[in-house]
Amino acid sequence: MLDADTLPDYQFVATTDGDRHALVSEVPLAVVLNGVSHAVMMVSPNQLDAFVTGFLLSEGIIRHHREIHDLEFSRAGRALEAHVTLSNGCHYRWQAHRRSLAGRTGCGLCGLESLEQAVPELPALSPTPLPALASVEALLRQLNDWQPLGQECGALHAAFYANAEGSIVHSCEDVGRHNALDKLLGWHHRHGPGQPGMVLITSRCSIELVQKMVRAGQPTLITLGAPTELAVHQAKGAGLNLLHLTRRQGPRVYSVSSHHTVS
Repeated sequence: MLDADTLPDYQFVATTDGDRHALVSEVPLAVVLNGVSHAVMMVSPNQLDAFVTGFLLSEGIIRHHREIHDLEFSRAGRALEAHVTLSNGCHYRWQAHRRSLAGRTGCGLCGLESLEQAVPELPALSPTPLPALASVEALLRQLNDWQPLGQECGALHAAFYANAEGSIVHSCEDVGRHNALDKLLGWHHRHGPGQPGMVLITSRCSIELVQKMVRAGQPTLITLGAPTELAVHQAKGAGLNLLHLTRRQGPRVYSVSSHHTVS
């Protein structure tokens, strides 16, 4: 078995003028649950332990990382495989909600078996105040320092976790926005601070990101791109704080924490 997090995050190629240009690595990762292939995702091969944990958590397959009894990585040609051993109770839950998914960097709902899975009922989050305006605005000034791969080669999304004071404490990068968020959610689930914070992601906000946040119990999502109407609707129904951080006009609030369901 291999330690996937030791793989290179990017490769260098020589351009016609002799300069070296960095290209980010992208590999297929097959997630195998109890010996059965569940999903194939195109990922950047770093922080993969966190990715697998966050992916299973945000998809509703596990409720706690202790339900992962073992996690090992292996090579399969140019691809990687994540072999996950789930607890018995978690295995039965997964079988009851099983789906066949072929993941892509641009689509998080490929392969769903029913419309109910695409727009599911989500549990209500505990009420959480909106972060202070100054804390939200402080995030923009820190982003470059927390995107080392993106600064080197571009072509990457990033997800950040910040405390209530607006200081970023962790970041995750990936070719896919869903993957970057899953990595961050997996890290926070295992190692993150206990006090409330906020998640920022360098992308637009679609419904899948709202679902992942709610399933992971995270109360505040800030995106650099505007949300879709459906994402706002589901965020309001689940009581998720949803903000769009614009670079020129300041934060826009689309949903605030509440137990009330949108009619």
